[in-house]
Amino acid sequence: MYSKMPYLPDEIITNILKRLPVKSLIRFQCVCTHWKNLIKNPSFIADHLQQSGHQNSSLLLLEWNRRDVHWRLLLLDCGMQVREIEKAFWIDSLAVARIIGSCNGLLCVEIRQYNKFPPSLLVWNPATKEIRHLPRSSVGCFDYHDDCVTGFGFSPIANNYKIVRTYAKLHDATNRVEVFSLSRGSWKEIDLGNLKGVKLYSETVTANGEIFWFGIKLGAKEGSYDGEVIVSFDIAKEVFTLMPKPNLDYCADESLTVYENKLAILCEIDGDDDESSDLIGLWVMEEGTCVSGERQGWNKIYTSGPCPYILDPMAVWRNEIVSKVSSFEDDDEKRRNVSYFMNVTTNEVKSFVIPCCGRVHSMYNYVESLVSVGNNYLEES
Repeated sequence: MYSKMPYLPDEIITNILKRLPVKSLIRFQCVCTHWKNLIKNPSFIADHLQQSGHQNSSLLLLEWNRRDVHWRLLLLDCGMQVREIEKAFWIDSLAVARIIGSCNGLLCVEIRQYNKFPPSLLVWNPATKEIRHLPRSSVGCFDYHDDCVTGFGFSPIANNYKIVRTYAKLHDATNRVEVFSLSRGSWKEIDLGNLKGVKLYSETVTANGEIFWFGIKLGAKEGSYDGEVIVSFDIAKEVFTLMPKPNLDYCADESLTVYENKLAILCEIDGDDDESSDLIGLWVMEEGTCVSGERQGWNKIYTSGPCPYILDPMAVWRNEIVSKVSSFEDDDEKRRNVSYFMNVTTNEVKSFVIPCCGRVHSMYNYVESLVSVGNNYLEES
C-alpha cells in the first residue's frame, strides 16, 4: 500500500532549525535549496541569534601559554564544557594581535605590524569561519607611536556594525575620529563633538547600540586634568556623550562591563586592611524614570565577601562575576587556572578549573551566530 512521505509545515521546520548549532546549519544548507535559502535569510539569522543568546551564551577565553609562546581561544559553554576555537591563525603573540570586542558572534581583531600605523583590523565569525579584512584608513599624519583607541559594536536601530577609532598624540587629547561601517564598507571622519579635550584610556564594551570607554578630561595647563568620565558613542547617530563615573567611597581598580544589557563597572576594592582588599563590587547604570528620560545614575547592586587571596574580576556572564587569581600569584600552580564565579543574586561562589596549560589573559561574552561579516571570504578548513 502506498503511503505519503511524512510532512512538516515550514513554520515547524524553521522552529527546529533555529535551535540548532551553527555547524549543523552550515551542513544542512546542502539538504535542499529551500533550506539553504531559509538559513541564509536575514530574518532567520536574527531569530537564530536571539535563540542562541537566550540559551547558548558562552564565555570566550584568551589563554596565553608561556611554554609554547602562543595564544589560544577557548570557549566555555553554559554546560561548563571547554573546547578550543579552531583556526585562530592570527593569534601569535600579544604584540601581534588582540581582540577589540565581541558582538553577536563577531569578533573585531586588531593586528599590529612593524612600522605600520594604524594597526590593521579584521572582523571574524569563528562559527562560520568567515573573515573580513578591513581597508586601512586614510590616516597618514601620525607617528608610529601615537595613540589609537578602537571600539566595535552593533546598533539595532541602524541595523549595522561599526568600528570607531580615535587618534591622539601621546599624552594628549583626542584630535581625530574615524568610523567604519560594515554595511557601507568604508571609513569616514566625523566631528569630535563632546570628545574635545578628552583622552580615552580603557578597553571598550558595547550595549544597547552604544560603545563605552573610560576617559580623562584634560585641563588647560599641560599635564593637568579636570577629572575622569565615561565616554559613550551612539553607533546610529555617531555622536559622543560624556557621563559621570559612580562616586565610590573607597579606592578601587575599575573596569567596564555589561550587566543585563546595561553599562556596568566592576570594582576590585582596595581596602585599608587585608580583610577588605579582595572585595569585588558591581555598579550598574540605571535608566531614569523622569519625564525627560535622562539617565539617573549609578546603582551599586553587589559586593562580594572577603576571599583568602586577591582576585581580578574579568567579566560578567550569566548573572555571575567571573574572576581569576591576581597575576602576581601566577607561581601558584594550584590556583593559576581556577576561575571563581560569584552569583550576583544568590551570593553563591563557585570555583572552576579551566583545563588549559597557560593563564587566561582576558574573557569576552560570546554567542555562536550565522551573522555575516559581509564582503568576506571563507577560511579554508
